[in-house]
Amino acid sequence: MLKPALSSILTERTLDELVFSFESTFNLPHGVRILNLDQVCLYGGACPPREPDALATIVVDHDQMGSVAIYTAAEYDASVLSQAAQHFALVLSHLATEIWRRNQFMDEIIERNDELNLIYGLGSSFIQGSSTDVIFQNVLEETRAIIRADAGVIYIWNPSKSNLAPISHFGSKSNTDFWSGRVRELALSTLYAFEQAQVFDNDQVICAPLRYNEEMLGSLVLVYEQPGKTFKAKDVNLLTALTHNTALFIYAARLVERLAHEKEVLEQTLAELKATQDKLKHSERLSIVGQTVGSLVHDMRKPLANVMGYAGLLQETNLTFEEREMFAAQIIKYIEVFSAMAQEVLDYTSGDESVRQTVEDVESYMAYVTDIVATPGLDRTVQIVTNYAAAHGCKISIDKQRFTRVFQNLVNNAVDAIEGKGGTLVEINVRPVGADIEFRIEDDGPGVPPEIIHSLFEPFVTMGKSHGTGLGLAIVDRMVSLHGGRISYEGRPNGGACFIFRIPQAT
Repeated sequence: MLKPALSSILTERTLDELVFSFESTFNLPHGVRILNLDQVCLYGGACPPREPDALATIVVDHDQMGSVAIYTAAEYDASVLSQAAQHFALVLSHLATEIWRRNQFMDEIIERNDELNLIYGLGSSFIQGSSTDVIFQNVLEETRAIIRADAGVIYIWNPSKSNLAPISHFGSKSNTDFWSGRVRELALSTLYAFEQAQVFDNDQVICAPLRYNEEMLGSLVLVYEQPGKTFKAKDVNLLTALTHNTALFIYAARLVERLAHEKEVLEQTLAELKATQDKLKHSERLSIVGQTVGSLVHDMRKPLANVMGYAGLLQETNLTFEEREMFAAQIIKYIEVFSAMAQEVLDYTSGDESVRQTVEDVESYMAYVTDIVATPGLDRTVQIVTNYAAAHGCKISIDKQRFTRVFQNLVNNAVDAIEGKGGTLVEINVRPVGADIEFRIEDDGPGVPPEIIHSLFEPFVTMGKSHGTGLGLAIVDRMVSLHGGRISYEGRPNGGACFIFRIPQAT
């Protein structure tokens, strides 16, 4: 039979992985060429203008179809290189032969309308929602009409008993007891051990396994009872193809049945859950509000007591102007603490729908952030530095006011963590990374205690601050997420904390 060109059998996609693996194994980068019978290069680019260092023939079903040529600049033992070429050519020969034969087989299948009609019928049964028993029955009846065996049976796999049970059969001697004997043992051994149909008893019994991936579904058996009638190779090929398709439809039908049952159970569960959903939501809201307010009241007690103390001192009549000014400044300081704590609660309880994003130039926005977190003229022991020149010309889509709270919370946390503990610097670095803008907020303090790193962004988790709600990092995490990003923490090699988050660039 006339074979097609080698290039139509061994396609570029087929060769890519094989050639790459071979070249990597023998350290022959770009050294392999695949040639056709006319020595024209089919794969690997143009051949160098010299004889190959090794050449081996590719044979497809006993016919020479091309060759493997190896070119190398490295010092190689000629015999080793020749053996490698012969081995690779043998591999390609076997692969090409298998592909060619498979293509021939598929061509034969396409030419047989009866077989295609059976597959079409199986598909129709599946689409119409037929049960697996109906599909099994249709397979046996249609296969009988095509191959015209004297008897036959289709078994279904019983996983609880690890055995096959006959569910439909035909033939003059056909009954359940007959099909539960030796024939079932042949079908069972075929199902366990083979992917293809197998013939037994002088080619008068053919067994085809019904299996999808590793799931056993059943088996189809046909029998010739009259002397001289035997199953041929084409019958084996036909039954193998048909049972593969049958297994797919049966598996799909069973999957649909299981899904229908699971859907029914799920709908019932959802109905029960919905009945309590409103109550749970109401209780959850009350719990969050209660926990938040309780935390806020608890943390406000100490600064409130300080305010009351300073207010009492202001009532004294013998205070100097400087003393009154100092006490008033302390009251203002603690009122600012109250304001920040109240703002954290508002940020945490605000709905997602309150985020109003606009496109902002990164440099202009970071200049605005710098004025907020590092107010000019403010005397403090910790230096706050912002570096954002790398993001020149980039834009982001943000809710300017609410997104700024991310920087305020992270910078204030860093200052609180390092001030008086040996730290002197908080640094904000901004740069584009792919389609995102990356923000890194780093300090040179002691870092985050290991025991709370895993729960750092959960609400009501604090790092030993003397005041605060414990909501700051939870707000940061939520706000970054609402802007399409994700935040993470990592410790610095020489000490200190580093928070990293990215959000998409605006187009």
